[in-house]
Amino acid sequence: MRTPNAAPAAEVAESLDLGSVLGQLQAFEMISGRCSAAQAARLRQLREDKAFHRITRRWREFCPRYLKMSGRQADKIIRLWEELGAGYFALAQLTPISPEAYRAIAPTVRDGALHFNGEAIALTGDNSRRVAAAVVELRRRASHNFGRYLPIHRRIAALDKRATLLVAEFEEISRKERCGENWLLFTGVLSRLCAALRRIEAENALS
Repeated sequence: MRTPNAAPAAEVAESLDLGSVLGQLQAFEMISGRCSAAQAARLRQLREDKAFHRITRRWREFCPRYLKMSGRQADKIIRLWEELGAGYFALAQLTPISPEAYRAIAPTVRDGALHFNGEAIALTGDNSRRVAAAVVELRRRASHNFGRYLPIHRRIAALDKRATLLVAEFEEISRKERCGENWLLFTGVLSRLCAALRRIEAENALS
Protein backbone atom coordinates (compact mmCIF):
# COMPACT_ATOMS: atom_id res chain seq x y z
CA MET A 1 0.00 0.00 0.00
CA ARG A 2 1.53 3.30 -1.05
CA THR A 3 1.25 6.60 0.75
CA PRO A 4 -0.65 9.50 -0.95
CA ASN A 5 2.61 11.37 -1.62
CA ALA A 6 4.47 8.43 -3.07
CA ALA A 7 2.92 8.24 -6.53
CA PRO A 8 4.87 6.02 -8.94
CA ALA A 9 7.08 7.79 -11.42
CA ALA A 10 4.84 6.68 -14.30
CA GLU A 11 1.81 8.39 -12.73
CA VAL A 12 3.77 11.59 -12.12
CA ALA A 13 4.99 11.60 -15.71
CA GLU A 14 1.50 11.05 -17.01
CA SER A 15 -0.19 13.72 -14.86
CA LEU A 16 2.42 16.39 -15.57
CA ASP A 17 3.76 15.27 -18.90
CA LEU A 18 7.10 15.21 -17.10
CA GLY A 19 8.32 12.25 -19.08
CA SER A 20 9.67 14.78 -21.54
CA VAL A 21 9.74 17.98 -19.49
CA LEU A 22 11.72 16.67 -16.52
CA GLY A 23 13.93 14.69 -18.87
CA GLN A 24 14.96 17.98 -20.47
CA LEU A 25 15.28 19.94 -17.25
CA GLN A 26 16.98 17.60 -14.77
CA ALA A 27 20.27 17.69 -16.62
CA PHE A 28 21.02 21.35 -15.82
CA GLU A 29 24.72 21.98 -15.18
CA MET A 30 24.46 25.71 -15.15
CA ILE A 31 24.44 28.70 -12.94
CA SER A 32 23.03 31.72 -14.79
CA GLY A 33 22.56 30.50 -18.32
CA ARG A 34 24.52 27.28 -18.83
CA CYS A 35 21.48 25.61 -20.31
CA SER A 36 19.96 25.53 -23.75
CA ALA A 37 17.36 27.97 -24.99
CA ALA A 38 14.90 25.07 -25.21
CA GLN A 39 15.50 24.15 -21.57
CA ALA A 40 15.01 27.73 -20.44
CA ALA A 41 11.76 27.97 -22.39
CA ARG A 42 10.44 24.71 -20.92
CA LEU A 43 11.40 25.84 -17.44
CA ARG A 44 9.39 29.03 -17.86
CA GLN A 45 6.44 27.07 -19.24
CA LEU A 46 6.57 24.69 -16.30
CA ARG A 47 6.41 27.54 -13.79
CA GLU A 48 3.83 29.64 -15.65
CA ASP A 49 1.47 26.70 -16.28
CA LYS A 50 1.80 25.69 -12.61
CA ALA A 51 1.85 22.05 -13.66
CA PHE A 52 4.17 21.35 -10.74
CA HIS A 53 1.16 21.79 -8.42
CA ARG A 54 0.30 18.15 -9.12
CA ILE A 55 3.38 17.22 -7.06
CA THR A 56 3.80 20.11 -4.65
CA ARG A 57 2.18 23.50 -4.19
CA ARG A 58 5.49 25.27 -3.71
CA TRP A 59 7.82 26.10 -6.61
CA ARG A 60 10.74 26.45 -4.22
CA GLU A 61 10.20 22.86 -3.07
CA PHE A 62 9.72 21.51 -6.55
CA CYS A 63 12.95 22.95 -8.02
CA PRO A 64 15.55 21.33 -5.75
CA ARG A 65 13.67 18.05 -5.56
CA TYR A 66 12.87 17.50 -9.22
CA LEU A 67 15.08 19.93 -11.16
CA LYS A 68 18.19 19.65 -8.97
CA MET A 69 18.52 23.44 -8.68
CA SER A 70 17.29 26.06 -6.26
CA GLY A 71 14.14 28.02 -6.90
CA ARG A 72 16.26 31.16 -7.05
CA GLN A 73 18.40 29.68 -9.82
CA ALA A 74 15.31 28.65 -11.75
CA ASP A 75 13.76 32.11 -11.39
CA LYS A 76 16.96 33.75 -12.58
CA ILE A 77 17.05 31.59 -15.71
CA ILE A 78 13.43 32.47 -16.43
CA ARG A 79 14.13 36.20 -16.01
CA LEU A 80 17.04 35.95 -18.43
CA TRP A 81 14.87 34.11 -20.95
CA GLU A 82 12.16 36.74 -20.70
CA GLU A 83 14.61 39.64 -21.04
CA LEU A 84 17.29 38.34 -23.41
CA GLY A 85 15.58 35.54 -25.30
CA ALA A 86 16.99 32.45 -26.97
CA GLY A 87 20.07 34.22 -28.36
CA TYR A 88 21.64 34.65 -24.94
CA PHE A 89 21.35 30.97 -24.05
CA ALA A 90 22.58 29.82 -27.45
CA LEU A 91 25.64 32.06 -27.15
CA ALA A 92 26.30 31.22 -23.49
CA GLN A 93 26.54 27.53 -24.35
CA LEU A 94 29.43 28.26 -26.70
CA THR A 95 31.41 30.83 -24.70
CA PRO A 96 31.15 32.25 -21.19
CA ILE A 97 29.30 35.57 -21.24
CA SER A 98 27.49 37.46 -18.52
CA PRO A 99 24.05 38.98 -19.04
CA GLU A 100 25.64 42.44 -18.79
CA ALA A 101 28.15 41.67 -21.53
CA TYR A 102 25.46 40.11 -23.71
CA ARG A 103 23.28 43.22 -23.45
CA ALA A 104 26.12 45.24 -24.96
CA ILE A 105 26.42 43.00 -28.03
CA ALA A 106 22.81 41.77 -28.27
CA PRO A 107 22.10 43.52 -31.61
CA THR A 108 24.72 41.29 -33.26
CA VAL A 109 22.88 38.09 -32.27
CA ARG A 110 19.91 37.26 -34.48
CA ASP A 111 18.48 34.44 -36.55
CA GLY A 112 20.61 31.85 -34.79
CA ALA A 113 23.89 33.52 -35.71
CA LEU A 114 26.45 36.01 -34.45
CA HIS A 115 26.90 38.80 -37.00
CA PHE A 116 30.52 39.98 -37.03
CA ASN A 117 32.49 41.89 -39.66
CA GLY A 118 29.83 41.28 -42.30
CA GLU A 119 29.64 37.54 -41.65
CA ALA A 120 26.92 35.50 -39.95
CA ILE A 121 28.55 32.88 -37.71
CA ALA A 122 26.04 30.16 -36.87
CA LEU A 123 25.74 29.49 -33.14
CA THR A 124 26.76 25.83 -33.31
CA GLY A 125 29.36 23.78 -31.51
CA ASP A 126 31.50 23.58 -34.64
CA ASN A 127 31.89 27.37 -34.57
CA SER A 128 32.60 27.71 -30.84
CA ARG A 129 36.15 29.03 -31.31
CA ARG A 130 35.14 31.55 -33.95
CA VAL A 131 32.20 32.66 -31.84
CA ALA A 132 34.39 33.06 -28.75
CA ALA A 133 36.96 35.16 -30.64
CA ALA A 134 34.24 37.32 -32.18
CA VAL A 135 32.62 37.89 -28.79
CA VAL A 136 35.94 39.07 -27.33
CA GLU A 137 36.32 41.64 -30.11
CA LEU A 138 32.67 42.75 -29.95
CA ARG A 139 32.93 43.26 -26.20
CA ARG A 140 36.09 45.30 -26.68
CA ARG A 141 34.36 47.52 -29.20
CA ALA A 142 31.26 47.85 -27.05
CA SER A 143 33.35 48.83 -24.05
CA HIS A 144 35.18 51.45 -26.11
CA ASN A 145 31.98 53.00 -27.45
CA PHE A 146 29.78 52.65 -24.37
CA GLY A 147 30.69 55.97 -22.79
CA ARG A 148 29.74 57.93 -25.89
CA TYR A 149 26.08 57.11 -25.39
CA LEU A 150 25.86 58.02 -21.70
CA PRO A 151 24.40 61.35 -20.52
CA ILE A 152 27.13 63.94 -19.98
CA HIS A 153 26.68 64.06 -16.20
CA ARG A 154 27.24 60.29 -16.02
CA ARG A 155 30.29 60.53 -18.26
CA ILE A 156 31.73 63.22 -15.98
CA ALA A 157 31.07 61.09 -12.90
CA ALA A 158 32.79 58.14 -14.57
CA LEU A 159 35.67 60.40 -15.61
CA ASP A 160 36.08 61.54 -12.01
CA LYS A 161 36.42 57.95 -10.83
CA ARG A 162 38.93 57.10 -13.56
CA ALA A 163 40.94 60.24 -12.81
CA THR A 164 41.15 59.32 -9.14
CA LEU A 165 42.40 55.84 -10.02
CA LEU A 166 44.85 57.25 -12.55
CA VAL A 167 46.35 59.69 -10.06
CA ALA A 168 46.71 56.91 -7.49
CA GLU A 169 48.56 54.76 -10.05
CA PHE A 170 50.89 57.61 -10.98
CA GLU A 171 51.67 58.13 -7.29
CA GLU A 172 52.36 54.45 -6.71
CA ILE A 173 54.70 54.12 -9.70
CA SER A 174 56.42 57.34 -8.72
CA ARG A 175 57.23 55.95 -5.29
CA LYS A 176 58.39 52.57 -6.56
CA GLU A 177 60.29 53.62 -9.68
CA ARG A 178 61.88 56.94 -8.69
CA CYS A 179 65.33 56.98 -10.33
CA GLY A 180 64.82 53.39 -11.43
CA GLU A 181 65.39 51.95 -14.91
CA ASN A 182 61.91 53.00 -16.08
CA TRP A 183 62.06 56.49 -14.62
CA LEU A 184 62.55 58.29 -17.94
CA LEU A 185 59.66 56.37 -19.49
CA PHE A 186 57.43 57.23 -16.55
CA THR A 187 58.33 60.92 -16.50
CA GLY A 188 57.77 61.15 -20.26
CA VAL A 189 54.19 59.86 -19.87
CA LEU A 190 53.63 62.17 -16.91
CA SER A 191 54.92 65.19 -18.82
CA ARG A 192 52.66 64.54 -21.81
CA LEU A 193 49.64 64.14 -19.58
CA CYS A 194 50.40 67.31 -17.63
CA ALA A 195 50.87 69.28 -20.85
CA ALA A 196 47.53 68.04 -22.22
CA LEU A 197 45.73 68.90 -18.99
CA ARG A 198 47.32 72.38 -18.88
CA ARG A 199 46.12 72.97 -22.44
CA ILE A 200 42.55 71.95 -21.56
CA GLU A 201 42.74 74.09 -18.44
CA ALA A 202 43.81 77.13 -20.47
CA GLU A 203 41.11 76.54 -23.10
CA ASN A 204 38.51 76.68 -20.36
CA ALA A 205 40.01 79.80 -18.70
CA LEU A 206 40.88 77.89 -15.55
CA SER A 207 44.50 79.02 -15.39
